[in-house]
Amino acid sequence: MGMLTGRLHVVQHDDVEKISMKRIGIVDLGSNSVRLVIMDIGPEGEYHQMENIKETVRLVEGVGPDGSIDPKTQEHALETLSFFARLCKVRKVDEIIAVATAAVRRAPNRDEVLATIHRETGIQVKVLSGDEEAHLDYVGIVNSVAPETGLIVDVGGGSTKIVGYRNRLKEESVTLPFGIVTLTQEFGLDDKIADATLQALEKALFEEFESLSWLSGYGTLIALGGTARTLARIDRRRRGYKPDITHGYELDAESVFAIYQRLAGLDLQSRWRVPGMSLERADVIVAGIGVISQLLQASGIDRVITSRSGIRDGLLFEYLTRNTGDPILPSVLMHSVDNLIRYYNLEEAHVRHVSNLALSLFDQLRPLHGLGTYERRLLIVASLLHDIGYAVNQENHHKHTFYMMLNARINGLTHRELVTCAFVAASHERYYLQGARDYLIPAGPLHQEDYRRIMLLSLILRLAKSLDRGSSGVVEGLKVEFDDKTIRIKLRNRGKSRLEIQAAMAHGADCKALLRRDLIIS
Repeated sequence: MGMLTGRLHVVQHDDVEKISMKRIGIVDLGSNSVRLVIMDIGPEGEYHQMENIKETVRLVEGVGPDGSIDPKTQEHALETLSFFARLCKVRKVDEIIAVATAAVRRAPNRDEVLATIHRETGIQVKVLSGDEEAHLDYVGIVNSVAPETGLIVDVGGGSTKIVGYRNRLKEESVTLPFGIVTLTQEFGLDDKIADATLQALEKALFEEFESLSWLSGYGTLIALGGTARTLARIDRRRRGYKPDITHGYELDAESVFAIYQRLAGLDLQSRWRVPGMSLERADVIVAGIGVISQLLQASGIDRVITSRSGIRDGLLFEYLTRNTGDPILPSVLMHSVDNLIRYYNLEEAHVRHVSNLALSLFDQLRPLHGLGTYERRLLIVASLLHDIGYAVNQENHHKHTFYMMLNARINGLTHRELVTCAFVAASHERYYLQGARDYLIPAGPLHQEDYRRIMLLSLILRLAKSLDRGSSGVVEGLKVEFDDKTIRIKLRNRGKSRLEIQAAMAHGADCKALLRRDLIIS
């Protein structure tokens, strides 16, 4: 009977898991490319991307004189969506959310195209208005980037969306009837480009943007879409930049102008050979970066941040908040951290206790380390995620932690902050911190002063981790006293803590080197 009861309990648990975990597919039938992302969504709203597949279909290129999508292009799109539908079935997707943008929206035969897609694949596609596209871009960006004020530009195949937001609230938006494919066709930009042709493109774009009086005053341009990703890759290869991450990558306006001028001076085959170039985008890249370049000049903005977010992320956040109706997150960073804690099933009581101990040490040692609220925020992130490497393997988990911190998509941090947090979180092994020097400018985002910041924060986190070595919370709290020679940490315990003290005292040499005092723990 006991064995039978246990077996029934396991079955019931599995059933609960199946009911509480949902898998959705998001299909974006864009004017240039068609993309599918598959997301796992857990019982507490945690989410994780399982698939991200793209096919360049160029709906906007395959249109007749009246704007109708021609049969050959329809067939390519249908074949792609049929493949997506089969993959969703294999991956056991529960629900597919599909949207179409400018090319389908403008097509006189769109009803026929959508009916065929539904009949052949079972996918029901919603056609977005220009305002809906821009709003979804805004929701995706404002929930995933660090700047709380910015100007968003999404250069699509057949349209360009621009949104201005301030203090994370949308102020202005517009959808313009041109994109990388339509501009390339209109001006003949796919291969060798004459100077007069380039000047005509720039003049037309600048006049279009200059008519939008609200573009100035946002400080930062957030660029998304394939053009922005390619621009970021080219600049990273040019600099030999580490880490090789697109989301949150920063360029100054001069770098954008230089890459634009370089690519505009090359023929198609030469563009293909540019390090970082996406082959399927080489023929339309001049138009795309031309839009970004002219928008920078018209707005007076001198900094670009590239993002991997956009319409699909906007749809995800709309789905996650469908019961509340408010898709704007209270805190981008903490939502992202909490999501990773839940999805990777970190031992939450332990990581939060370590974080509390680390913050207590940080606050009480502030007169000695001289760090402020900026560093305290980074310590919160690093301490809460210091065990994320266990999601890969216990062996060498400090290396896995570093990799996961950089690649698990922590939103709301600049690259400088992200790399700092990655080294601090991975400070299980002190020698690993020497690698921070490889990320110093110009090869990476770190500044010289960041090295001391990383060393101090890692010391504090290593002390806190040692004091919860057994993950049991035996050390409930601590009080720090110091003089010119010593730092004395007095523990408040609910049990014996000899091993925790022993582990913490192993960092005494670093305490002496960084804070110029001997460490005593009692």
